[in-house]
Amino acid sequence: MDHIPVMAREILEIFGPVPDGIFIDATFGLGGHSIAVKKAINKFKIIGVDQDAEMLAKALPDLPEGISVRNMRFSDLPKLIQNEKLAPVTGVLFDLGLNSAQLDDQSRGFSFMKSGPIDMRFDRNSGLPGWEVISRMNEAELISVLKEFSQEKNARAIARSIVRENPTTTDSLAQIIQRIVGPRRFIKSAARIFQALRIYVNRELDELKTALAGVVPLVATGGRLAVISYHSLEDGIVKRQFLLDSGKCFCGPHLAICECGKRNLLKVMTKKPLYPTDEETHQNPRARAARLRYAERI
Repeated sequence: MDHIPVMAREILEIFGPVPDGIFIDATFGLGGHSIAVKKAINKFKIIGVDQDAEMLAKALPDLPEGISVRNMRFSDLPKLIQNEKLAPVTGVLFDLGLNSAQLDDQSRGFSFMKSGPIDMRFDRNSGLPGWEVISRMNEAELISVLKEFSQEKNARAIARSIVRENPTTTDSLAQIIQRIVGPRRFIKSAARIFQALRIYVNRELDELKTALAGVVPLVATGGRLAVISYHSLEDGIVKRQFLLDSGKCFCGPHLAICECGKRNLLKVMTKKPLYPTDEETHQNPRARAARLRYAERI
């Protein structure tokens, strides 16, 4: 399947009104959003960031002028902006989903629909592959990971079987899941378990928290920050950070002094997330889970 940038029309509407300047695509992948922004708006210097060097290598031959890329984790965005003296930037976009090329490459281990090793790393030159991470976990640790990151009701039983059988391939892991949940619930349960393991292997939620908190002060007044997320754990982090940075206190009445880290930096533009249109999800089924929030720097 060709890679289609999710909610591209909405992204163009969000960033069209912002001031000229530097636009950072924090999850560049194959460059779909950046290329769309470049073609439709063409007032930004665009910098694409991605820790997946394999995706950047695929994207580079087709990049138009005015787009440059950096191979790095997006949690290092604040350092990049400061070290390269880019601040203040006028637009930052995070699309937290996997792209089609990652899902369709069976050697990456992201999809339970493809037979291959359980790798799941965004950067295959760093860290341990997923199967080895799993093999080093005891039952209690794996239960905790699957319950927290998958919200799968059979997480305990699945974790016990994984520890007992020590799968190293996607199909052997998928077989464990199907045996426990049955064929009717298999697809949803497998998606949740693979998601949970991928989140843990790549420390995705910690990455997101660090990146969002660090980049907001570096956005210019009138600039915008947009995040497309795909599950409630990501969306909850985005919603909370946006609220904190719009001045909402989470401390509660029992504390005399605020300790939650609220900052008056943003105007939240989406009280509720935006979702893809029916037309888009029909054309691109992988967009179904997407939800988009954005905020403007004040």
